Amino acid sequence: MGQVDDQRAYLASVMERTGWNQTELAQRAGLDPSTLSRFLNGGREGHALRQATIRKIAAASGLSASGEVMAPAAQGFAENEASPLEVGERSPLNAIIAALGQGRLNIDPWTLQSRALESAGYRPGDVLLVALDEIPALGDVVCAQIYDWTKGRAETVFRIFQPPYLIAATSDSRLMRPHLVDDGAVTIKGVVLHSMRGRANL
Repeated sequence: MGQVDDQRAYLASVMERTGWNQTELAQRAGLDPSTLSRFLNGGREGHALRQATIRKIAAASGLSASGEVMAPAAQGFAENEASPLEVGERSPLNAIIAALGQGRLNIDPWTLQSRALESAGYRPGDVLLVALDEIPALGDVVCAQIYDWTKGRAETVFRIFQPPYLIAATSDSRLMRPHLVDDGAVTIKGVVLHSMRGRANL
């Protein structure tokens, strides 16, 4: 199955296991009900839902995209270093993101809020386009999640991949600690393909 079929199967599983209909699922996830309706009824043929939308559904239902019940420790993201960029369906940004994504459907836009990459040329407020599930290479800027199992939360961060570590490029000593990628407490979610900077951030 392709990504669209996988996502439709996921939504069907969520509704079956929660007992919610499309409208209730959308409301609980903070989505426009028409978004799910068009997607499930073929009105967005060939277009997958954004990963930010899937995350909202997973958070609302407690079911991961694989259909499994999410571990309580993995819920409640503390996204103080970055936040998902919400782009409306009619926004011209969609065309820009699609063009820069080079035809990929799994591009996730994030707004950087940290100085962790300032020495690499990235500033707070920059929009970073992440190719999810892309295999990172030495020196890539990556999107990662760092889980704190004792506090039951996870933090989304952007760092430079220096195998097997994630490192910052900054003079801020609070962000300098390297993180060992172990696919448990620290996992890489994707690779930054492009960044965008608004005029106000120049």
